[in-house]
Amino acid sequence: MPIRVRKANVNDAEAIARVQVDTWRTTYQGIVPEEYLSNMSYDRLRQMWERFLLDEKSQNSVYVAENDSGKVLGFVSCGPDRDNDPTYRGETYAVYVLQETQMRGIGRELMLTAAKDLMNRGFNSMIVWVLADNPSRGFYEKLGGIRVQTRSITVGKLLEEYGYGWKDLRSLADA
Repeated sequence: MPIRVRKANVNDAEAIARVQVDTWRTTYQGIVPEEYLSNMSYDRLRQMWERFLLDEKSQNSVYVAENDSGKVLGFVSCGPDRDNDPTYRGETYAVYVLQETQMRGIGRELMLTAAKDLMNRGFNSMIVWVLADNPSRGFYEKLGGIRVQTRSITVGKLLEEYGYGWKDLRSLADA
């Protein structure tokens, strides 16, 4: 299946929201409380992504992966590390691919795009936070990510997250 990765624009907000909600509901079922998942709103997230994509001062980048008919199958969001980590200066905030199109290289392409974007902006390292119980977290290990940190977050209940890091983004960007 041919895909194209491109910079997102405000017209992609609805599709990005759909990918995010649908991916959370399939990936985190049984991990995140059902009430939290059922309360996720396409419209609320669409509005959030519209504001985000219109914010000219934002240092965050968003890319979408679409098929040859223009349907958005996944997205990635990246930018400066939000925790001011001295080792991992860049961060991938989100990478989601619709369940029915996973295992086809789309997530890999999105992660490579994020790595190149960050490198082009002077970030040579990166971290991504992943729920510890996420069944797809091995994806980051296959891309060379090393589990470097652990933290707790609340998503309807207290959950553990793993930080996967790349000290040298060239290893990911060249993959």
